Amino acid sequence: MEMAMQSFNPVFFFFLTTIALFFLIHFLSPAKAASEIVEGVCNDSDNYSFCIQALESDPKTPAAKNHMDLAVIALNLGISNSTATRSYIARLYKNAKKKTDRRKKSALEGCLWAYDGAVSSFRSALMELKEDPLTANYDSKVAGDGAVHCSGLMTSSGIKDSSMSNGNDFILRFSNIAFVITYNLEG
Repeated sequence: MEMAMQSFNPVFFFFLTTIALFFLIHFLSPAKAASEIVEGVCNDSDNYSFCIQALESDPKTPAAKNHMDLAVIALNLGISNSTATRSYIARLYKNAKKKTDRRKKSALEGCLWAYDGAVSSFRSALMELKEDPLTANYDSKVAGDGAVHCSGLMTSSGIKDSSMSNGNDFILRFSNIAFVITYNLEG
């Protein structure tokens, strides 16, 4: 019996316990689960690197436990981005001088209308997530239509504005990310 007591090494026991806890925490951590969900979504998106950067830019992403949590994050990012781009376009429209080409002013007005639709679609998708994931999925997809419409108006009227172009591109990407995520919700 005395021999058994001498073979117990508290340092070795502490070392094994520490390693076991590390592996338990590492493999069962919510951040790891969130990163696996993000990886899966971004692998299915149109632009992996943008998707990763966008979702990881939100401090709530590491705490996302499932696709529903991530959908809320992505849709809020879409709302924020489309609202900011709409505000930028509204300033351009308001500051356009009377001498501004009528086609350009009309295009800016059309982009405002298109962005109203994008913001509305992202918001609708957010409200529908729990009760009607299929409709949320549809609204996530059509949120990008405003950016496509605005881009066409810019081209046809000769507007060359990198901030508007980037805004259109971002809205399309956020729409795609939200579409991929909401596609994975159970309905």
